[in-house]
Amino acid sequence: MKTMIRLGNERESLSVVNDQKGTPTNAVDLAKALITIISSGKKDYGIYNFSNEGSCTWYEFAREIFRVNKINIDLQPIPTSAYPTPAERPKYSVLDKSKIVKVFEVQTTNWKKSVKAAIFGK
Repeated sequence: MKTMIRLGNERESLSVVNDQKGTPTNAVDLAKALITIISSGKKDYGIYNFSNEGSCTWYEFAREIFRVNKINIDLQPIPTSAYPTPAERPKYSVLDKSKIVKVFEVQTTNWKKSVKAAIFGK
């Protein structure tokens, strides 16, 4: 998020990948989930996924960051092929959180609400 805000303030236009889908995760929301798990006292060891709720592309994430911060930028969606990186990125990396919600009753917040919370501290 900090990188997008910085780039939005430095540039007039920006191209962001629009064919990789995932879920941005606010570190505060993750910390709250961990506190919920620890406080539960349950000993249900295992592998659990956590992320915020919903999904978006990197382009949609950047667009929301700019919208919330009132940054006016010419934002252009591009395919992954137009932004090659040494590491291959998955097209779909949305996590299934049903296990952590069921076992520990962890609450998940929509990623858009978490973007606002990260920016405005609410």
